[in-house]
Amino acid sequence: MTFEGKVAVVTGAAGGLGAAYAAALAAKGAAVAIVDRDLASAEAMAEFITNEGGRAIALGAELAEWDAVEKCVRTIETSMGRIDILINNAGGGSSSPGNASSIEAIAPSAWSSLVDSNLTTAFMTIRAAAPVMKRQRYGKIVNISSRSARVSDPKFEQSPAYACAKTAILGLTRFAARELGPYGITVNCLVPGLVLSGPVLEDYWMRLSTERQKSYLEDLALRRLPRMEEIVGPVLFLCGDGSDYISGVSLDVNGGSFMPA
Repeated sequence: MTFEGKVAVVTGAAGGLGAAYAAALAAKGAAVAIVDRDLASAEAMAEFITNEGGRAIALGAELAEWDAVEKCVRTIETSMGRIDILINNAGGGSSSPGNASSIEAIAPSAWSSLVDSNLTTAFMTIRAAAPVMKRQRYGKIVNISSRSARVSDPKFEQSPAYACAKTAILGLTRFAARELGPYGITVNCLVPGLVLSGPVLEDYWMRLSTERQKSYLEDLALRRLPRMEEIVGPVLFLCGDGSDYISGVSLDVNGGSFMPA
């Protein structure tokens, strides 16, 4: 699989899985725009890719704000010439102030913040990138959802705002796939299970009791957490030519914890 000549935009790419997607695309020949609200970390990631022989630029943006997203996309198109791939990875933030695992307990401000960071960001970037891809008559959009969109697990604390936002990503994917398909643009969604992709999730996992860790793993058919490359690989597939006739699909990569009929 090669992405030579392609330009990829990865949001939330300063660290974690976003950085892994960006690095993998760059290693296979894509020029990558690293977009993150943390500009300094985005610049560090772009420098890493450049030092590895790839091509990357870094942009800082609040992706829930239309003016910022529109400016970001204009900058990418001007400096890199086109946009072939968009990975909507920005989100997370379950530790937001006021967040809770109860509808009655979660603060309205936390609800708004989590919906903005996990859903509005994806909507905004698709809205801004779509005209570029339509002019090209080509594009690959991959939205990142979560196992929280599939499974309501009473054994673990889940944020209603996060779960609802990630569930809405599934609907946004189908809607965008239908609207953009006639222009040669595919829109798909990755629905990953828990992967220890950075300090926040690693700390969350380690704070769980041995019994809760065991309970989580027993719900997985494969009885283990994924390796980073096992999440990155399916994303690259959805970005590549091998998925040209796949659109509107939500691909569950969770070790068998959710098995739709």
